Amino acid sequence: MATIVPVECPLCRTELEADGCLEDHLVDAHTKRRLARFVVAEAEALNARDVSE
Repeated sequence: MATIVPVECPLCRTELEADGCLEDHLVDAHTKRRLARFVVAEAEALNARDVSE
């Protein structure tokens, strides 16, 4: 029988409850600045991979 992998917050690595919503967790647990830094870091990482390929 297959098991469902728990959802993990990419910022704080907290595993959410089975009925937890990642969007709600991000809004409730993290500041706008922390979310923005994460988005910028991900975008920069994507650009760095594009250039190196």
